[in-house]
Amino acid sequence: MLIAGAAALSATACGGGGSAGTGAGADTMTVSYSQVVADELPLWIADEAGLFKAQGLDVKLVSLSSSDGFPALVSGQSQLASIGASEMVSGAASGAEVSYLATLTPVFPYELFAKVDDPKQLKGKRIGVTSTSGSLYIATLAALKQVGLAQTDVQLTPLGSVTNVNNALVAGTIDAALSHPPATTEIEAAGFRSILDLAQQNIPTSNVGIAGTKEYINGHKDQIRRFMVALQQAIKREKTDKAYAIEVLGRHLNITDAKALDETWQYYAGEILPDVPTPTKEQLQTSVEELAASHPAVRNVDIASLVDASFLTPATG
Repeated sequence: MLIAGAAALSATACGGGGSAGTGAGADTMTVSYSQVVADELPLWIADEAGLFKAQGLDVKLVSLSSSDGFPALVSGQSQLASIGASEMVSGAASGAEVSYLATLTPVFPYELFAKVDDPKQLKGKRIGVTSTSGSLYIATLAALKQVGLAQTDVQLTPLGSVTNVNNALVAGTIDAALSHPPATTEIEAAGFRSILDLAQQNIPTSNVGIAGTKEYINGHKDQIRRFMVALQQAIKREKTDKAYAIEVLGRHLNITDAKALDETWQYYAGEILPDVPTPTKEQLQTSVEELAASHPAVRNVDIASLVDASFLTPATG
C-alpha cells in the first residue's frame, strides 16, 4: 500500500512533498483528497481563490483514492490528506502516528436510495459501496443499522469510486446505495427515492477531514496554522458567496445543471459544512464501532490522542 500510494502520487504531482519543510521548500505542501465530491469544496476554493498563497503557502492539491492517500501521507509523499475517519482509525491501529486536524463533514452526508416501499425489502439485495473500509462503507453500515438491517442481510458490492456507485445505481446494476447531491437529481429521475436521510440522524462522524503525521505537524506548526486560516476563510466564502462556490463546484464536478448545483450548494453550505471544522473523538468513535467486527485492532486505538483542534480559530460573536 505504501508503494502504491507513493507511486500514484509521483505520477500525479512530480516532485511531491517528501522534502517539503526544509530550506526553500518549507512552505510547500502537497495535500491529497480522496474523492471528487462537494465535501472537498473548501480545499478547491482555498486554492483557486488564492487563500493559501495569501498565507505564504504553495499548496499542491492532488487526487488520490483513500487506499493510496493514507499510505502517501505516512510515507512523506504528501504533507496533509483529506480523508475519512475510517482511514484514520485503521491507519492508527496499524501503528501510524497521525493526527486529525479538521473535520469538513461532521455527519454522514448521504441519503439511502432504493425502489422499495419498506427497507426490509432490501434483504438479499446488492448495495453499492466504494470499498470495504472507506467513508461510504462506514455510512452504509450506519444506514443499515438505522433501518433495522445487518450487514449480512445484504450484498455489499465494492465499486471503487463514488461516481461508479452513482452510475451503477442509475443503470440498475445495484439495488440501492447511499448518495448525495448533485447525483441525487439523476438518481431520482431514474425512479429511485430516498428511504433514509442519514444526515438528519446527526450521527457524529468525519466523512471528510484533514489529517497529517505527528512528525510533520510538530515540525511545521506555523505552516499548519496558516493552512487552517486559509481553510476557514474558504469555508466562510463557500457559505457566503454562492455564485463563486457554485462556479468552482461545477468545474470540479464537471456539472452544468443549475438545479443540481444549487441543490448541492444548499445541502453542503446550509446543512453539512460547519463554521469551524472542529474534529472530535466522538466522530472517530463511530468508525471504531463499525470497523471493530472486521478490524478488531481499532478498539485498541486511543482516539482522543488522534484529535488535534489546536490550529483552528474558534468562532466569535
